[in-house]
Amino acid sequence: MPLSCWFCDVTPLSDKKLFARGMEELPWELRREKVLRYRFEKDRILSLGAGLLLAGVLRRAGVRDLTVHALPEGKLVLTNCPEVHFNLSHSGTLAVAAVSDLPVGVDTEILAKMDPGMGSFCLRQSEQEWVRRSADPDRAFLRLWTRKESYLKRIGTGITVPPDSISVLPGEPMPDGSEFTEWEERGHLICLCADPGKKADFGEYRLFDS
Repeated sequence: MPLSCWFCDVTPLSDKKLFARGMEELPWELRREKVLRYRFEKDRILSLGAGLLLAGVLRRAGVRDLTVHALPEGKLVLTNCPEVHFNLSHSGTLAVAAVSDLPVGVDTEILAKMDPGMGSFCLRQSEQEWVRRSADPDRAFLRLWTRKESYLKRIGTGITVPPDSISVLPGEPMPDGSEFTEWEERGHLICLCADPGKKADFGEYRLFDS
């Protein structure tokens, strides 16, 4: 299965009729419950949009049975297609989903000012210095943050591993050979972490167009 990464704008779901339609079309009851647990509308819209995007991307990849179950650490896997790996992320107004035949991680963050306390919390000293020397420290911080998030999601640990325990400085190889692909889309940074040499297909997914 080729590596693919898709993004979608979730703002159409601010329309109450489309939101209701999306909830009906979402194939996972667990996701519907998660959507409704969010307090704020913007978070419900993001969560629903990410779920719809993932379902659409999996179907495009040829997956017909979308039944999922959670592993002990909480990661969701396809029950009858365990060889298909997927990951998703959302922020701002964008949802992103990646699918592959090998473990994959993806993260997106809206371009914004860095929280001054975050650097000391999640960056190593060398990374903090790299951010300080950058012409755009806010963007530099987000580059490192999305790298860390996507890498930890790819290896399956998530934030159970302290972010400052790994270094993701651009130009430095990762211990397991993981490679990053980074780009900007509509005011968001996106970072894909995948197996070395794995080329990705990228595209935009439009909700309700398929």
